Amino acid sequence: MPTPRRLRPAPLPDDLVEKIILRFPPDDPAGLVDGALVCKDWCRVICSPDFRRRFREFHRNPPLLGILYRSGGGNRNQQETNFLPSSTFRLRLPSSDNKQIPQWRAIDTLHGRVLLWDESLRRAFTWPEFIVWSPVPSQTRRLPVLRQYMYTNMWSAALLCAATAGCDHLDCTSSSGAFFVVFVGTDSVTTSAYIYSSEQNVWSEAGFVRDHHSVSAGIKRPSARVENTVYFICERSENLLAYELCKKKLSFVSIPSELSRDYNNRFTAFTAAEDGKLGLATAVCFRLVTWSREEAGVSLDGDAGWTQQREFDLDKLLPSCTLSYRYDFFATTNNNGVIVVKGNKLLFAIDLKSGKAKELLNGCAVQSIYHIVPYIGFCTPSLPQCKFT
Repeated sequence: MPTPRRLRPAPLPDDLVEKIILRFPPDDPAGLVDGALVCKDWCRVICSPDFRRRFREFHRNPPLLGILYRSGGGNRNQQETNFLPSSTFRLRLPSSDNKQIPQWRAIDTLHGRVLLWDESLRRAFTWPEFIVWSPVPSQTRRLPVLRQYMYTNMWSAALLCAATAGCDHLDCTSSSGAFFVVFVGTDSVTTSAYIYSSEQNVWSEAGFVRDHHSVSAGIKRPSARVENTVYFICERSENLLAYELCKKKLSFVSIPSELSRDYNNRFTAFTAAEDGKLGLATAVCFRLVTWSREEAGVSLDGDAGWTQQREFDLDKLLPSCTLSYRYDFFATTNNNGVIVVKGNKLLFAIDLKSGKAKELLNGCAVQSIYHIVPYIGFCTPSLPQCKFT
């Protein structure tokens, strides 16, 4: 009697496959790649532009994929820019054959793009030169020299989507879409803002403000964006520097009174509050404290009113041997409620929504890395390459 032939099971409908894959964790891009290798049907679903958009819409908040940082000794020529992954994602930096690459310092990231500063041209007084790098496909765009402003290292910059009004950023990727670069610099008396447009390929002056006390010590980076306003932390100041894109206006915003006594502001970073408002985070002894700022109907020039939100006990989140009396915080304009914190011998990321901490690096090696910029975004397979948003 002949052996009966095994019937091949019917493939799952595409809509059912998509419902399954949509629930893959966004901080594990390798899972999507494995799914695309299951069969041609799954590959077609995962690699389609429609799935990429729905995947971003389903998860909303882009995950932390890793950090860009500087490492090396005190000799600037020995310092390099590196990438430390926090997931299965790996970022291939531009070829090290180019001797200029190690002198490119990361300033900000957005939708997979990276804003870099060409530190090889650093001199006492010169013009800032920036590069915007799109990892996939690997493309670098050197911005025109900002000749309107001669700086003395007291500046900051932010990379922003050009679609500032009504854009849900679900279709914004590192290889498509126009962008802005907002630059703010100060000579300790006058603080000026300039905007670069990728569509026009020019810098334009976009406002100034005079205040000797608020910016006399410089401006920290990176920055944060809430709706159409970009915020910067001022060193040793009671104010934040705010730039409104639509009004092209620079102004100052008071920080919470609890923080105003700490003029170093070394412990504070911007966070994405759950309601979309501006948030701050700081470490008080062994507690992580967050604030949210009320903006509705309140002028940016005054104290808009800060409300303390949550407290986290770091001694419960971290090993006792890694606790520190000083923490440095890092975030980007494309924040997702996750901030990177550097302590004595521990580098970790903390999710401000869940209160969970994830170790990124420990030991003495933590002390040799600095200028940390979190790399946040989605990574979904495409044919023949990945798309980042």
